[in-house]
Amino acid sequence: MSDPLRDAYVAAIEVENEELRERLRALEKEFGFHDEVPIIFGLTATEAKVMSLLGARDSATRAQLMAAVLSGRMPVNEPDMKIVDVFVCKIRKKVKPFGIEITSLWGRGYRLSPEMKAKVAVYLAAQSQIPEAAE
Repeated sequence: MSDPLRDAYVAAIEVENEELRERLRALEKEFGFHDEVPIIFGLTATEAKVMSLLGARDSATRAQLMAAVLSGRMPVNEPDMKIVDVFVCKIRKKVKPFGIEITSLWGRGYRLSPEMKAKVAVYLAAQSQIPEAAE
């Protein structure tokens, strides 16, 4: 049997959830968490978040990159900040064959130079020409 009060409550929560999801999408886009990286790099979802943040900003602090690592997750214990360095190390190994280098900013974070961002853009443009990737 249907309970009208419960149904109204569930409907209101579903509307609120969708509004919150949209706000989260907008915030992630504003902070550069759009995960637009070339598939050919072979990055994991979390690595893609880190890489896309580097591509969206002039530079990114370790705290900002940690937010990308934790995006969409609620860990029981917050990981050590060193995990950011581990992700950057893994990404560097994967993008090196493509001539992409991530620069360390001593005591501040990491960055992709404009030249490196241009190289990433070339791979993204090539990817968009592949029918399966464009869908």
